[in-house]
Amino acid sequence: MAVNRYKKHLVVLLEDKPYRSLMNGVKILQNVNDGCVDVKNPCDGWKKVFEEFSQSLHLLSKYSECNILLLMDFDDVEGSLSSFQSRKDMLQRLTPSYCADRVFLLGVNHEESEALKDFFGTPDFEKIGKKLVEDCPHGDLSHWKNTHLECNLPEIERMRQNGIFGWLFR
Repeated sequence: MAVNRYKKHLVVLLEDKPYRSLMNGVKILQNVNDGCVDVKNPCDGWKKVFEEFSQSLHLLSKYSECNILLLMDFDDVEGSLSSFQSRKDMLQRLTPSYCADRVFLLGVNHEESEALKDFFGTPDFEKIGKKLVEDCPHGDLSHWKNTHLECNLPEIERMRQNGIFGWLFR
């Protein structure tokens, strides 16, 4: 089912297949309004996610109810102080000011998404996705408070403050 672009919705741009599986777990939760989530095909690389974002900017200007979430790894690059911060800075440079409150970036810090399997003790990304999101509407972010995901906490709070949780969750 396609999202109604004239109602509040979230376009999700993914780095790779594990993020697709995470989003599959999110979308099957009963408290998630999956009809307002448009998950795109994996881009096969974080640089390509930014390219896809640049090509999708027209959605933000054409549809005032459109929000975009980028999901990617913040795997450390030798010589880089913080891949998370450098990618956050890159996103801010690419995002026009008129829609900055509708663009979000989440991912796995210092590692690739595969690291979540060991941390959560399951090879199933759908189960991990469910664990990460099921308690978000109630403010319980305990699954996010770890070395792999804690960099996302300010961005999750920004999503909540910008009203995303009000229509994303039932």
